[in-house]
Amino acid sequence: GGPYALEELTTDPIPDVELYSMTIAEALEEAKPLVVTFATPAFCMSVTCGPQLEVIKNTKMKYGDRVNFIHVEVFDNPIEMREDGSKGRLSPVMTEWGIRTEPYTFVMDSQGYVSARFEGYVTGDELREAIEETL
Repeated sequence: GGPYALEELTTDPIPDVELYSMTIAEALEEAKPLVVTFATPAFCMSVTCGPQLEVIKNTKMKYGDRVNFIHVEVFDNPIEMREDGSKGRLSPVMTEWGIRTEPYTFVMDSQGYVSARFEGYVTGDELREAIEETL
């Protein structure tokens, strides 16, 4: 862990600080539902990963303190990639979670069990429905 600058953690041009304020492990200790989204707004391989983060931010506003939200940048070295996008190194978290595509979003219950997973783009309605079922 340790303090990181936001530009090291995300390629989102307008990052929501709260999406990077805790680790997945810390979030799971809070016994609250958790939404984790893996996406790379600036270097997306699909057209949906930029808008995906907007859906996450908008949904987060609706749930406030009841649900934790985390964005995991797909690449480990966003600053380096600004100069040369081909230098992208996948984040080790992607490997840990066995994810090879993005965007990918998980909804977990307060016990840390995955209650919903979305490979590819998830709409706000689908995400809210999954969160409601989890709450």
